[in-house]
Amino acid sequence: MQNRIITACERCGRNPDEITLVAVSKTFPFARIEDAAGAGQVHFGENYIQDCVNKMAQARDRNLPLQWHFIGHLQSNKVKFYNNGFHLFHGLDSVKLARGLARKAVAGKFKARVLVQVNIGDEATKAGIPAASLFDFLREIGYIEGLSIEGLMAIPPAGASAEASRPYFRSLFKLFAEAQAEFIPVFPDFKQLSMGMSKDFEVAVEEGATIVRVGSLLFGEREKKVVVN
Repeated sequence: MQNRIITACERCGRNPDEITLVAVSKTFPFARIEDAAGAGQVHFGENYIQDCVNKMAQARDRNLPLQWHFIGHLQSNKVKFYNNGFHLFHGLDSVKLARGLARKAVAGKFKARVLVQVNIGDEATKAGIPAASLFDFLREIGYIEGLSIEGLMAIPPAGASAEASRPYFRSLFKLFAEAQAEFIPVFPDFKQLSMGMSKDFEVAVEEGATIVRVGSLLFGEREKKVVVN
C-alpha cells in the first residue's frame, strides 16, 4: 500500500511523507488491528464510536501507541463517548454537532480536532456541508471554544472507476486552497485534506490529499454490521 502511495506521489511530484494512510478497521476484530500495527500501521479509522472506544482500551492494555480517527456521521446522542483518545474527527457536518463536541472537549480539557465534511457532489443522500455554504459554516464555527478546525474531508459520488472521482477531488482541493487562504489566520492548523478510499486513493493523492482512508484493500471485504450509532 505504501508503495502505491509512493508511486502516486512520484507521478505528481509530491513527498510521500505528506500523506497519512488511515487503515479503516471498522467492524474488524482488534486482532486484525494488532496484526496491522505489527506491520507498522499507526493510524486507524472507525465509524462506530463505542466499538472504537473499546478498541482504544485494548490498544492501551497492549501498550500500542495507535492514532484513532473517527470517520463519518456522529449522532448528537453519541457525543458523550467522544474523548481525547481520538486523534482526528473526519465528519463535522453541523453547528449542533460542533457545539456538542466543543462542550465535551472543554469539559475534558482537550481540543476536539476536526475536519469539516463537504458534500462535494451535492447528493441528497449524503451528509456534509454544501460547497456553496462552506465559508459561512466555517465563519459560524470559527470561534467555538474547544474545537481545532484542521481541514476538510469528502466522499465523492460513487463512480465506475477511480478516474470518475478525479473532478470531485480537484474541486475539493480548490475549495480547500481557497478556505486556507481566507481562514488560516483563524484556523492555523487548517492543513489536512482527507479524501480517497480503496478504489481511488491514488487519484486522491495526485489531486492533493494529505490523508487517504483505505479499508478493503488492507483488510478485505467486511461483513455488514447493523449498529445504531
